[in-house]
Amino acid sequence: MFHEEEYSKVEVRGVYLTSNGLGMAPVVLLEDDGGKVLQIFIGVAEALSIHSALKNEIAPRPMTHDLFVSVLDRLRIDVARVVVDDLNEGIFYARLFLSINGEEIEIDARPSDSIAIALRTKSEIYVRTDIMDVVGVNREELSNFLSFEDELL
Repeated sequence: MFHEEEYSKVEVRGVYLTSNGLGMAPVVLLEDDGGKVLQIFIGVAEALSIHSALKNEIAPRPMTHDLFVSVLDRLRIDVARVVVDDLNEGIFYARLFLSINGEEIEIDARPSDSIAIALRTKSEIYVRTDIMDVVGVNREELSNFLSFEDELL
């Protein structure tokens, strides 16, 4: 069950590359209204998908997230919201809230997939406030990020 007062609404600030201790890895940055930023390490395919959604780029053939959104559209299912609501041993967990004929259901999903879908459907993204308080950092604390787009070229 979703209680909005327990969550912070966030915006996707971009996809970057940063060190994960073993090398460079893609990370998506989510920022709340107070300037706290959550860093979520993601896979390369998901980074490409999120990046293309942020740039409003449409692939000549549907990517997986585009296909999923098309299926939802054809079935008249709306994405009500996406929530990042758990953190366990360094792994984030998320849920898609879907609206079907006025009924809301929750689907367990990876945060990266959820974010890629939310961007394509213009759905709101939330992070549980206590997670943001524990692992969120101030924007000024961020360093050593490379532009994902520049590294693609």
